[in-house]
Amino acid sequence: MKKAINLLMLLLLYVVAASAQKYDVKCLRGDSVAVYDVVETIRSEDTYYSKGEKIVFYLHDGDQVEGVEKFYDKGVIDTGGSIGYAVILKDGKKYCTLSENLVFSKDNPEGVEDKVLTKSDELAHTIQGRIFNSIIPYIIIALLFLSVMVLNILAMRSKKIRSIAVVAIPACIMAGTLLEIWAYSVLGTNCFWWCDKNRYGFFGSLLRIIPFGLIVFYQVMSIKFYEPVILGEAFDSDVQDGISVKPALISMLAALPVVIVSALIFEFLGLSGWVESLLILVSLLLALGIGVFLSLKRNIELMKSKKLGILLTLFTIVYILGCIVAVWGLIVVIFKLIIQILIVGGIICFVLYAMPEPKGGGGGNVTYRTVYYDEDNKAHDSAYARDKANEKIAEREAGKIN
Repeated sequence: MKKAINLLMLLLLYVVAASAQKYDVKCLRGDSVAVYDVVETIRSEDTYYSKGEKIVFYLHDGDQVEGVEKFYDKGVIDTGGSIGYAVILKDGKKYCTLSENLVFSKDNPEGVEDKVLTKSDELAHTIQGRIFNSIIPYIIIALLFLSVMVLNILAMRSKKIRSIAVVAIPACIMAGTLLEIWAYSVLGTNCFWWCDKNRYGFFGSLLRIIPFGLIVFYQVMSIKFYEPVILGEAFDSDVQDGISVKPALISMLAALPVVIVSALIFEFLGLSGWVESLLILVSLLLALGIGVFLSLKRNIELMKSKKLGILLTLFTIVYILGCIVAVWGLIVVIFKLIIQILIVGGIICFVLYAMPEPKGGGGGNVTYRTVYYDEDNKAHDSAYARDKANEKIAEREAGKIN
């Protein structure tokens, strides 16, 4: 009897663990989320899902659904990136919705494991995730660089404003870049969700990318615009050396390849354990240190002050990191658009090339050419042939007269 009870309890636990998971709707943006048809395909006994185009209904904050599993949908011709969708059950029928708008419900019995949400979905609902999934931090970044632009213009017209701008401009740039770095460290490339064509379509994304590109351009050039402010109106960038950025930039870009090559070399030499880790760390520090040291040395010489040179170099390091994040993000979102344009264009060209030429009526296979007629009303392919024929006709007529 006792064994039968134990078996029954195990069976009940198995049924609970195997039941569908419950998820609460918690919208990242707005108060509702679209639910789509889901296309179910079975291949070799495995089930694959893809998002349908039709919006069936909307879920709202606080709604609860049953989750089946998660899939990543790239669409038919949309290969510029993928977004996670959760397959959900509603009235016994399967649909799908963005998984980022779901959280694992506390109503799930003990023992039920979450098989739908990933770490990125869970991260989206942390305090940091909620911050960077809202538009507010990106508006702040745009306003900070707009402030830099205004300060740059005013500083060249007023000495009083220039004394403020010397400190305010790098402070705004650092604040903006630190926000960018923070957003990227939390969400990765998903921090550029506000210009993602998977969410806003091709033209909606394009309208967002244009101002994004302008801000990134100004961010990259901002340190050059800052040089006359900190070094004075007499500074001539064509003759004098400005703020040293290149050595530090080259070192920071070269750091990752150096680490990879070093690891491969040490692996080839048979080194392992703490010795290999230490040597890789030394390689990384050398790769970073050489360029940063050169920039520091030149900035100290430029500012004629060790303290100011160090502060300026620290500022340039943060500036470089921010530029790398911003430029990389711009490349990612532009690539997503370009790849779609190329694929669509390629499909159209292939269809036009492969399409058989029409035959029969409707003017199919008709070739048009210019025909030249001589005095005897005979057709020729060129004006030269017509003129020659007319000469012979003229000679013939002249012979008849004689």
